Amino acid sequence: MKKSGWFWLCLAISFTQALSLQAQQPVATLSVEPDTCTIGDDIFYTISVLKKPSIRLQYPSLNDSASFQPFEIRQMQTLPAETQEKMTLEKIRYKLTIFDTGMHYLPPIRLVYTDQETQQQDSLTLESRSVYVRSVLDTARKDIVDIKPVRSVPIPLWVYFAGGGLLVLLAVGIYLLVKYLRTRPKLVEPVSVAPTLTPFEIANEKLKLLENYALQSQSDFKAYYTALSNTVREFLEQHYGFPAMEQLTSEIDAVMQARRPKEEAERIRVLLEEADLVKFAKFQPEVWRAREMLRLAFQIIEVGKPKEPDAVKEKNANV
Repeated sequence: MKKSGWFWLCLAISFTQALSLQAQQPVATLSVEPDTCTIGDDIFYTISVLKKPSIRLQYPSLNDSASFQPFEIRQMQTLPAETQEKMTLEKIRYKLTIFDTGMHYLPPIRLVYTDQETQQQDSLTLESRSVYVRSVLDTARKDIVDIKPVRSVPIPLWVYFAGGGLLVLLAVGIYLLVKYLRTRPKLVEPVSVAPTLTPFEIANEKLKLLENYALQSQSDFKAYYTALSNTVREFLEQHYGFPAMEQLTSEIDAVMQARRPKEEAERIRVLLEEADLVKFAKFQPEVWRAREMLRLAFQIIEVGKPKEPDAVKEKNANV
């Protein structure tokens, strides 16, 4: 009887110590809101930890973007702590965003903590969460109506005579020009012709000028977004060959949706719509948002970047 009593007493003490040790470990919960959003929206990632006051946790910092890839950290906020029966409820909130559509996953995060009383260190892991990012375009909108074929119109007879007369005059003009060029004295110094810049090179130089642009007042934001919008519109007009400078944002979006992949057209629409809000509705975004639009503009013109010749690529690879 004595041996049996000692056995049950030791078992009860061990069980009590195990429960006490488990109660001292921090308990973490995770909240991700919303789990479905549109491109560019804010996503709130909140970590709540119920712990002893002596426990200190190491959370991802504002510059630790790798912990939330492919999402970007916009803001980190420590919420007021709460006390619950000698325990502390600690909350950290991150504001995240993403500029790609589709299903994306927040990776699991490992939180290391240290008990200041026992100097023991351990860790806990937050589970992975999924967020679906959708486009802001109305999918119910009708497609662009097909262009009607051109009808042939009979050409009047006088047009042929006029064309023949112009050809005769053109031939005479060419003959006189060739004769003049042969008889005039040759120039000693050759004329140097400056190389023509591509639409990508022109737009890239203009966008680089905006990287250090000071954004302090409403007029600064308006001038910044005006330059940003005009640069992208000029690039679209020169690269794709349609009058983007004279068209509305909705008209440009219709053309790009018909010609280019959906994601590329979406970036152009987001940038031009925000520029319209700043220019005409006196909307003033945050500075980080304005810098993000500049980065988006660089992505838009990347399609026009001249490709390196295969011979040069092979030479660089051999080096």
